[in-house]
This record gives sequence, C-alpha cells and structure tokens, in this order.
Amino acid sequence: MNKWTCTVQELTTATGGQVLSQNPAEFSRVGTDSRSDLTGRLFVPLKGENFDAHDFIAQAVDKGATAVLVHQWREEWQPLLNKATFVKVPDTLQALQALGRFWRRKHKFKVLAITGSNGKTSTKEFTYALMRNKYKTHASKGSFNNHWGVPLSILEAGPEITHLILELGMNHSGEIFRLCMIAEPDVVTVTSVGRAHIGELGSQENVAKAKEEIYIACSNAMQIFNVDNEWTIRMYARSHGNKMIFSSFKPGVDVHFRAQRISWEGLDITGHIQKVQGQCWVRILGRQNTVNLMAAASLALAAGMTPEEIWKALPEISDTAWGRNQILTMQNGAQILFDAYNANPDSMQAMLKNVYEMDMTGRKFLVVGDMRELGTFTAAAHEEAGERAGSCGFEGIWYIGANGQYFAKGLHKVVKPKTFYISADVDSKISGQFLTLIKDGDLVAVKASRSVALERVLTQWPLKTPLGAKP
Repeated sequence: MNKWTCTVQELTTATGGQVLSQNPAEFSRVGTDSRSDLTGRLFVPLKGENFDAHDFIAQAVDKGATAVLVHQWREEWQPLLNKATFVKVPDTLQALQALGRFWRRKHKFKVLAITGSNGKTSTKEFTYALMRNKYKTHASKGSFNNHWGVPLSILEAGPEITHLILELGMNHSGEIFRLCMIAEPDVVTVTSVGRAHIGELGSQENVAKAKEEIYIACSNAMQIFNVDNEWTIRMYARSHGNKMIFSSFKPGVDVHFRAQRISWEGLDITGHIQKVQGQCWVRILGRQNTVNLMAAASLALAAGMTPEEIWKALPEISDTAWGRNQILTMQNGAQILFDAYNANPDSMQAMLKNVYEMDMTGRKFLVVGDMRELGTFTAAAHEEAGERAGSCGFEGIWYIGANGQYFAKGLHKVVKPKTFYISADVDSKISGQFLTLIKDGDLVAVKASRSVALERVLTQWPLKTPLGAKP
C-alpha cells in the first residue's frame, strides 16, 4: 500500500503559503484537533466564532504535529520552529480547502457527491457498503459535510483509494457550489428536497435552489435524479448532459425499487436496476430508506458496478450508524427506536409513519424534542408533528424542549394520551416516572434535533444493547 505523504513544496504550491521553518520536508495526513494524536501530521488551526485553534499550536506540536499552518505569527511560537515545519498562509480554512482540492486532483479519485434535505448520510453509507468489496473506496466519516469537513474527508483518502464518496451539507445558499469547487465531483445526486434549514433559507423553494447548486456546479458530471420528489423533478427538467434517474413509482427508469414488505428487521425490496430484475432482503428500518437505497444503487451503477453486482451487494447493507434508526433493547425486554441524530419536519414525519405502520404486540411510547433551524415555521412544524403523533396510538409521550406548547396543540387536536409530559430539558424525575411505564414487548421511539441530545435520557435507563459512542 502506498504511504500517505505530502511534501512541504506541495503544500506551498497548493496554498500559496510562505515557509517560516522546514523540519521535516513532508508530513502524513492532516488534523485540526490539538487534543488528538497528531503524530506526523499537518496541524491546521481553524478559527471559529468562539474559538481560535491558533491558541493550541504548542499543544499540537506536543501531540506530534510535524507541520503547522498559521495565518498569524506569535513570538511565543519561536521555540517551536526547530520542532516542526511552519507555513504561513492568508487564511487557514481557505488553505485547507485548497489543499483538499490539490489532493483530489493529484490522485484523480472518482468522486461521488451526495446532498439532500434527508438521507445524505444514509445514502453515503449504503453506497460505501455496495462499493467497498469491488473498489478501494473511502467515505467521509459521520457528517463531515461542511466547509472544513469536505476537504478533511478528501485528505483522509490515501493514494491507494480509487473511489471517494462525499456528503455535501449546507445551511445557506452558495455553500454547495463552493463545496463542489473543492471536491470537483464526477457523479452527483440530490436525495430529496424537504424542509430542513427552511428557517435560514425562508422557503422550500429556496432550499431547492440551494440543493440544485450541485447540478449547476457539476454540469459535466453524471447527474442522478430522484423523480419521485417534486423539487428534484424540476431540477431534472432543467438539466442537461449525462443523466440517470430513479423512482419507486415509475417503472421505466434506471433504478426502480419498491418495499413490498417492511418490519423491524428490514425491508423486502423488489424492482430492477437497468432492466435487471431482482428481489432481496435489506436489514434497514423504514420505508423512507427505499429512496436512499435507489440513490445508492444509482451511484454504484454510475461508478462502474454492474446491476448484478449491486443486487448481490444490497443484502450486505445494514443500519449501524449511531442515532439513525438504531434499535436498542432494554434490560426488561422493551425496544427503543433511537433516531435522534437529527430531526426536521420531514424526517419526523417518516419516523412517525414507520412507527404507525409496524405490527406490534406491545404498546408504543414516544420521547420527542425540538426540531431546530425552522425560523418562522417553528410553531406550525411542531404543531404538525404533534398532530401526526396523535394518530400513532402512543400510550405515553414525553416532549423535551422549548416548543412543547405547539406540539401539545397539535396532539390534542387528535387525542389526549394517558401520559403526557412536557419539560424544558431532560428531567431525571420525569425520566424515572416514564421508565416505570415501559414493559417487555413495548417500543419507545426517540427523536429530536442533534442539539437536544436525547441520548441523555437513554443513559438514565437500563439498556441491554449498548448505545455506543456518538460520532
């Protein structure tokens, strides 16, 4: 296997930086966290609204960094010049992005890029599962999908990698376009357009425009379209060049899947991939994942896999990501659907629909919290969620967050459950009371935006299945 190395000369060529000291002449990989092991790495101190990692450069060198990028100079670093290479640039974030683009061009990875309001991370993980046994494939970890996460994901790919799968996120217009300028994808797709980030962008139409930047920026790429979503259908109609389409409702497309049976164990998928018929059992939860499976199959197809290879690999996909449709078992035999990695109105609706559709012998409970970044749509979205929850037959509900009044308004339009708690934050007393209600055979669904951190409830409950470390 080729070793990951980058020379100081390549670094200055990519970033336009000035060498302040050179010792040694090359480094291996890149890091931005001064608390982690940086042995042999380039340390890139990023500056945020409330921090500046330039304050931790001495710590980074102590952690083994052999090269450091800076966009300022402090006399306190003078003793470090003989311990590590220092390169000064106008802006460390822009330099990181430029280095990521340089690395992508140098190694000529085939880059597959995914964006969308829902399903980005799942589609990325599913695509990786399909491709990993045929190609030397690397996928961005967790949700490394922003202005620093994308270049870091590129820079994590070693020279042996042939295919790179990236997730592109955004919360304002123009961001996807800029990420495409860094990653220069060969294959692109928008999984769906929903209401995530509608608070920042003002309307679903503006969300769609921001997502469409991936097609506009990558006009020469293979473009994959979901023709089941009204917004991506419009993108398809406006597009030019190489196209591929997928749909659950239109059989005459490149990839067509239907979930003919769903259970807590997975989906029974049937359909075709470029006219090759197939059927298989996939160990993932939720009918909404049919879209993500079609997107993943389309990406694998565009990457060079045959339909037969994809059908064979589909059963290897499984739900393993922390907080994304995780099924956990409690000590008393009850099950938890832990889907609280994130939430928006559409993913909340999908989760509630899954719970409604599942056959169960026991009762259903819900621990739910705020959906963030909705702006003026906050009240209506939480009222809608409450109304939908009221139709699912929950025995008890606990709402955690600032928007409980809106959720309650919607819920009480439909039903008044036996047990309904509202708290501004996780409350140990309510947690204990709620826990006494849950018995063997019951299900507890747990969902909210990431910042609510609903895993704090589960850490107070006796779990048989470990929750695992959050990403």
